[in-house]
Amino acid sequence: MGKRKEKISSDIAWSTSDKISVRGLDLPNEILGHMNLGDLAFLQLTGRKATPEESRVFNAIVITLVEHGITPSALAARMTYMGAPESLQAAVAAGLCGLGTVFVGSMEGASKMLYEALPQDKLGTGVDLDALAVETVDKFRARKAIVPGLGHPVHKPVDPRTPRLFQIAAENGKSGEYIALIQKIQ
Repeated sequence: MGKRKEKISSDIAWSTSDKISVRGLDLPNEILGHMNLGDLAFLQLTGRKATPEESRVFNAIVITLVEHGITPSALAARMTYMGAPESLQAAVAAGLCGLGTVFVGSMEGASKMLYEALPQDKLGTGVDLDALAVETVDKFRARKAIVPGLGHPVHKPVDPRTPRLFQIAAENGKSGEYIALIQKIQ
């Protein structure tokens, strides 16, 4: 039987029996040994290489997502692994099943809150962020809802990662109106 040269492709990646391309880059020669994991994730998500500043900020965020200490999802993964060390996939799945609006998924709610409060077409228009923060919090209070993405069930009163992430964003020119707004909401 001869070698098959079928090409499997998508906008993200494609491969043949002897080549793998990710977002237009040759995986073995242009990515392996040239990019870190955060930069590859950035490439996959955005379709372009990160600038050095984006790389520093994105990698700092990814590191905070990887470390989950004693959260319920991490405990579920650890307990499942202890019971079935031959099934690492089941342990990972158990941990993933525990992700939601309280741990990890809270950032989705925070992003939605920020985009609804300050749509992208309003960025840079001189919106009063102090008034917008009060209005946003008042809307959550009126619904008796928790403001998403702020606070942490374990780290009180301030999650120690937060000020450092804000600092890294500022040092790399990535501290814009959304960061200013969430800090005012905080």
